[in-house]
Amino acid sequence: MNKNYLSLLTIFMCLSLSGQVSEPDPVFIQNLYQKALGDQQGYFWLSDLCKEAGPRLAGSPGDAKAVKWAVETLDTLGYEKVLKQEVDVRHWVRGIETAEFLSKGKRKALNITALGGSISTPGGDSGNGITAEVVEVKNRKDLYAKGSKLKGKVVFFNEPMDPWLINTGSAYGKAGWQRWGGASEAAKYGAVAVLVRSLTHRLDDFPHTGAMTYEQGVKKIPAAAISTNGAEWLSKELLKSPHSKVKIILGSHDIGRKNSANVIAEWKGIEKPDEVILVGGHLDSWDLATGAQDDGAGVAHAMHAVWLLKSLGYQPRHTIRIVLFANEEFGLDGAKKYAKEGLEENRKHILCIESDGGSGAPRGFSLPAIIHDKSPELIKELDNLLARYGCKEWTQGGSGADVSQIIDDGVILCGYRADSQRYFDYHHTSQDDIKSVHPRELELGSASIASFLYFFDKKL
Repeated sequence: MNKNYLSLLTIFMCLSLSGQVSEPDPVFIQNLYQKALGDQQGYFWLSDLCKEAGPRLAGSPGDAKAVKWAVETLDTLGYEKVLKQEVDVRHWVRGIETAEFLSKGKRKALNITALGGSISTPGGDSGNGITAEVVEVKNRKDLYAKGSKLKGKVVFFNEPMDPWLINTGSAYGKAGWQRWGGASEAAKYGAVAVLVRSLTHRLDDFPHTGAMTYEQGVKKIPAAAISTNGAEWLSKELLKSPHSKVKIILGSHDIGRKNSANVIAEWKGIEKPDEVILVGGHLDSWDLATGAQDDGAGVAHAMHAVWLLKSLGYQPRHTIRIVLFANEEFGLDGAKKYAKEGLEENRKHILCIESDGGSGAPRGFSLPAIIHDKSPELIKELDNLLARYGCKEWTQGGSGADVSQIIDDGVILCGYRADSQRYFDYHHTSQDDIKSVHPRELELGSASIASFLYFFDKKL
């Protein structure tokens, strides 16, 4: 039995004895929801962030504007500390991105976008790109079967997100291998570039970017995402004309490391100030849009949840800390820096929660196994308090990419779960802007997270 498990078990035992402290008040929770829906402060902050900073790719001018905006906004809210934690981040730029289908005199433009981290085609923006036959690959097994035929070809990965899975995040994870590692897998067989079907259930014309990586020791080749409508069309054309070609031009490239920052605000606890409850989201976004869903909504949730508690006169037992992390999309630089250095050595994290699943209506929370499996009464109590507001799913599972880096002994890592059925319609696309966000859904999320923080601040 490891040390962290024993620490969690101790917390679980404390939760079982929670009658020694004042119990969460359902009327106060109702007030949190009413205030959130009435003032819509979170939606205002999200709109302002999208307007003032724009797209916030790590290391970009928009990223710097977002850090400035966050510090200035949090500074007005009366927290004991608001500060920046400097972070060195990777900076990549997109450049030109075009693709064209070529077959027997037929030419058709394809809707593509470079995957984050992709190298350029030869010559970059001013080059002639790559023109080669394209071979469709429908899954891993198909890749291995066709490996000998891929030398000198453009590999077209066309595994859709599984429509049979209710949880869209699971479908995303299942199909994500082709985006994350497809380029190196294809390069092992001599491919010269890859096109990857966008990760969404929806059929539309908007390509979805996202991070990809190159395997060490394997030749780097350019990688781009193609829209789902484009993928469907290309697949049908290849059935009719198997030796068709595509021409791809990408100007994407790395330009070194840049400075960014985590933004941290702290509200000191009155009973256990050296124990920290953290709520966070990531401040960066992709460059195709203003990132209202990913993860502007999480930023708004974190800021608004704590502000709701503060504005209703609540006095936290533990210190509550807002952390807006730098560069989640390109390597978790901010989370790793925060976890490694911490804000103060004499502070211990006891619970961390992250919102990084969009602005959809609340569905529930993920909890570690020691809470989910060993404390059914606790889950029942949470459900009794929050089910009427839409939070009915209490699942065992991960927290979020950023807070997962925090490994203090006994820390409880949790995740907010919003309805995800439309999230991947916008995720990593040019459509991820404020128009995709419904104010009431966003504010219900803020109130749900505020209630969750309130509950555990009372219980721990």
